Amino acid sequence: MIPTLDTNILVYTADHRFPGKQAVSHRLLRLMQENAASLALQVLGEYFAIASSKLGQRAPVAAEIARSWLDAFPTFGTTSRSTGRALAEAATGRVSFWDANLLAAAEEAGCTHLLTEDMQDGYRLGGIEVVHAFTGDALSDRARRLLGL
Repeated sequence: MIPTLDTNILVYTADHRFPGKQAVSHRLLRLMQENAASLALQVLGEYFAIASSKLGQRAPVAAEIARSWLDAFPTFGTTSRSTGRALAEAATGRVSFWDANLLAAAEEAGCTHLLTEDMQDGYRLGGIEVVHAFTGDALSDRARRLLGL
């Protein structure tokens, strides 16, 4: 099992309105780093955009945080193949282009699961499956099993 994280997990690390999810998100990042799991470049860019606008973080601070994750994790990006696949999947209406883009790139990078709270739990794109990270403010049972906790 090779998980990766969606943007919302990273955003919760900076969102003080949700202390339970914030703590879980910090824990997930530590676990991911300990296991040399990869993060998507798309997710790092989305974190910066959300943190510096919706969360009110100063842009240099949000950029430094995203840069620290860029240095701390292996990363993966999209390719013409993964983008083509994302366009085809998004055209079905089952998922947004950006979600399909992330899933297709993650699968191409060898990831098997995406931890999130935004997409449908159990949704699959090829060999990658969406797993909801939270049940309320706690780590979900599915995420615990996936991570061997």
